[in-house]
Amino acid sequence: MTGPRRAVRATDSFHEGGIMDRRRVLGLAGALGAAAALPGLATARQKNEGQPAKARGRYRRIATEEAFATQPQLEGYRDIGKYLTQGADFNFTQILLGDSEYAKRQTPRLLDIGEGRIAQMDADGVDMQVLSLTSPGVQVFRPDTAIAIARESNDILAEAIRRYPTRFAGLAAIAPQDPKHSVVEMERAINQLGLNGFIVNSHTNGEYLDEEKFWPILEAAEALDRPIYIHPRSLPEEALGPFRPYGLGGAAWGYAVETGTHGMRLLFSGVFDRFPRLRIVLGHMGEGIPYWVYRFDHMYATAKRNWGTGSLKEPPSFYLKRNVLITTSGMFSEPVLKYCIEVLGADNIMWAADYPYQDSREAADFLDSARISEADRIKIYSGNAERVFHLKT
Repeated sequence: MTGPRRAVRATDSFHEGGIMDRRRVLGLAGALGAAAALPGLATARQKNEGQPAKARGRYRRIATEEAFATQPQLEGYRDIGKYLTQGADFNFTQILLGDSEYAKRQTPRLLDIGEGRIAQMDADGVDMQVLSLTSPGVQVFRPDTAIAIARESNDILAEAIRRYPTRFAGLAAIAPQDPKHSVVEMERAINQLGLNGFIVNSHTNGEYLDEEKFWPILEAAEALDRPIYIHPRSLPEEALGPFRPYGLGGAAWGYAVETGTHGMRLLFSGVFDRFPRLRIVLGHMGEGIPYWVYRFDHMYATAKRNWGTGSLKEPPSFYLKRNVLITTSGMFSEPVLKYCIEVLGADNIMWAADYPYQDSREAADFLDSARISEADRIKIYSGNAERVFHLKT
């Protein structure tokens, strides 16, 4: 499926695009066999096991923003200091490689896409995870390195899904640094590997998907009828200044500002007029965008009326409701959920936990107890994900 591999030279490196066979073996072994290194991962939760889908009967709990890592990715991060030595993305990659308690807990969980992860899913009541390469993914690498690691990681992901087809689905990593090659990998991921969509960790060197150079990626996603999940990463280094005090650059605020801006650029740029069947997914209840629906529609109409600016065929909120889905990842708030259902409709919301960075049991308890209709709960837990990601029911 992946074609013949050329002989590996001793001089090959990630920066020349070479991926050693040793790394492929390490990646598969680390991803599928990490459970052996995680004895008792789920034991703390055994007394609070989630109800299985068979007992629930009418729906599965499908978590749609669940992170994993591969050995080729992490080895690339070890080398990244050769050309990237500062910034929040660099700091996070080095944390994952360190010996802190956080790294000891999270890195093995990220690498495990085998029995250990499934045991934790069973304990938390999660029936399926839609897996995606953890942020910042491959977008911090030089193009040739990003292409090679994305391909390698997609192969590892596809093998895990082949082994556990009822428990895992997956989003293919692509390298927007090279839009032309991204299209090739997107087609391979869907048509050969059987993956379910694509993951883009927001900006690529400070550039966003609405820019014309990236239109081939949007066109391919539309043609393949698979969504692009835009996941947060740190703001570009030059924009981080005001966010550094008080820890505002990360998940508490900065991630939503950066990724929400990406989403707003797509809404206002006209790409959804050009690609009307394109679907984008935003986590964390839409990165704040649903809250601003009245304001941005009103101001867009005002600017268009007074100054003739804007060329959209419809108000921006039209595209939000037609072309964008949101997930509940890391936002386990009933009032926010109810607001998003009212503004966007339950057909545009999917359940997610953001494992291993957030607690899957908490995510399930939140949606189980939310005072919404059972029909909406079923859509959010499983129906929408099955439709959008083409999952077998």
